[in-house]
Amino acid sequence: MLSDNLIDFKVANKDGSVSNRRVSVKRLFLGRNTSRDIKGTLASLDALRAEGYSIHGNPNICKKSRYLLTNENEIEVQGPQTSGEAEYVAIFDGGEVYVSVGSDHNDRTLQYLCTEALGQVYDTAKSKQMCPAVVGTEAWRYEDVKDHWDQLNLKSFVTVNGSKIPFQDFKLSDLVDLEYHLRTTPPLRSDGTVLFGGSSGTVRAVPANVFQGQSSLQGVYFPPDFGMELVDPVLGRKISHHYTIYSLEESGSLSL
Repeated sequence: MLSDNLIDFKVANKDGSVSNRRVSVKRLFLGRNTSRDIKGTLASLDALRAEGYSIHGNPNICKKSRYLLTNENEIEVQGPQTSGEAEYVAIFDGGEVYVSVGSDHNDRTLQYLCTEALGQVYDTAKSKQMCPAVVGTEAWRYEDVKDHWDQLNLKSFVTVNGSKIPFQDFKLSDLVDLEYHLRTTPPLRSDGTVLFGGSSGTVRAVPANVFQGQSSLQGVYFPPDFGMELVDPVLGRKISHHYTIYSLEESGSLSL
């Protein structure tokens, strides 16, 4: 029998009250290529297919081991070439839906994978399975934000040369919404399900040598931390979470 993965949240209600919620995580799902510009994303993926890569469809949901979900402030990864991305997180528990902020941390050395057995594969679930998925410690009721969902804003920050800089800044109108996922993947509604809803690109000011999706990782810098925010401009509140990344291997290790 699998051991429980219990995640505690403080639920900030619309009326200003706060309640505690403990969720037993049963399933962890991740959205991939979830841009609301479905046709544009398909064209980009088709270009990679033309280069010989096998790729899932879009938008797409993959599974990740539920024990990898955490809301701690520190995570361990195998090698240093990993990064986070800000996402909304939907938590299904007790017949209700809660929303928080999260980061589906990835091992970027596996994003473009080529093996004798599989051939060329792009954006593999294996790159996600190699790292924890981090969720905030606070959540909102979905019903409190459903009517202004597209106005919610996701932001992220990283440290470069000792300074905190903006990394991402986009509205949820950039992504397919939660209702889309619920229509296409009805099992999400089961209690104990956690869904990371996908992410978007980086801001223009990110230095060129900082990882932001480059296919080649030579000379690319991977920040040692990741901060994220889900901002509700209508109700005037936000959920924030920050974590530090510790690599088990030093850069250049043969274990990479």
